[in-house]
Amino acid sequence: MLLFIMWLLIPTIFSAYFSGRLMYIIFQRLTNTRSLKESKQPVRTLIVIGSGGHTAEMLRLMNNMNKLKFTPRLYLLADSDTTSRNRVENDEIGLDWSISTIPRSRHVNQSYITSIFSTIYAIFITVPVVISFRPDMVLCNGPGTCVPVCLVAFLMKLFHYADTSIIFVESICRVKSLSLTGKLMYFIADLIIVQWPELRQKYGQRVHYLDEGLNSS
Repeated sequence: MLLFIMWLLIPTIFSAYFSGRLMYIIFQRLTNTRSLKESKQPVRTLIVIGSGGHTAEMLRLMNNMNKLKFTPRLYLLADSDTTSRNRVENDEIGLDWSISTIPRSRHVNQSYITSIFSTIYAIFITVPVVISFRPDMVLCNGPGTCVPVCLVAFLMKLFHYADTSIIFVESICRVKSLSLTGKLMYFIADLIIVQWPELRQKYGQRVHYLDEGLNSS
């Protein structure tokens, strides 16, 4: 009888544990008490590539980083973005990097209602890619493509599968408020980097300037 009661309580115990862990992780981020882990070993890095200006910003950022430290590198981009794929292939050097593609979670001018379903589909496709790579760090800078990737990385942390740090770099185009993606990342990203003082003033300690963010990582 006791074993039967314990068996019935298992789902409740697990639910209570992970609910509490979820609130704790989000609380860490909102209060800025979570610090990025230091690593002397190469960091398995997943880079989410957007399109157009997002691609240019991310590749410029990567060229200013020590790629020997951030390796292996997996570039993840939308399956329809052949231009960004070509730019990554022309920009990268060495052997320890690769490219993978996923569906867009939200297209330009797509309604928020329909984007819910496309995001769910993108998450479904993203899960095996992110889990198999098991990144130490996810680096993204604004496009909707990064939302499913970061959600999967966040769930991996929630369920103790991997301690992945999520770093979100807001686009230089955002001057007075975070983008829609940035507002979502506000709750799950370990580090949010902005490039304008208006955003730094508005969001306080939750965000960092570009130089501050890179120095802290």
